[in-house]
Amino acid sequence: MKPMVISTTKGLEIRIRNFEMADIRRVMEIEEEAFLEGDADLYLELYREWPEGFIVAERNGRVIGFEVLILTPEEEGRVFAIAVDSRFRGKGVGRALLKTAFNLLRKHKIGFVRLEVRVSNWIAQRLYKSMGFTEIGFVPFYYKDGEAAILMRKVL
Repeated sequence: MKPMVISTTKGLEIRIRNFEMADIRRVMEIEEEAFLEGDADLYLELYREWPEGFIVAERNGRVIGFEVLILTPEEEGRVFAIAVDSRFRGKGVGRALLKTAFNLLRKHKIGFVRLEVRVSNWIAQRLYKSMGFTEIGFVPFYYKDGEAAILMRKVL
């Protein structure tokens, strides 16, 4: 993907580009702040499997958000992880990352994308629903802390 400068729906100018190895420390800072459950080794392994599916958003040369996509054996796209620096949440960065992901998956002739979201994460659920995701399932005890996940899917 060629890097692109866009204005988010909230008027924030950001640059979206593919992940680079030098970004891993910053990605992990955002990941830890967002209470995701990945680690650097896992993210780097997913990057090696499909480099095009690891996308970052930056502002003024600093990574402020990221998204990791994977392709499932069922030939669906899956948002494995998405997180935005807390100082930039609610400013359209997550929405911009998701739109970029949808375009990438369509380019690869993928017809669906799915994700899991914490039952308690109402803000993310609202975002996903506003972008066309629907609830398709429920997974009890999905996260390490025992919280359940809602499974969501979108037709591309």
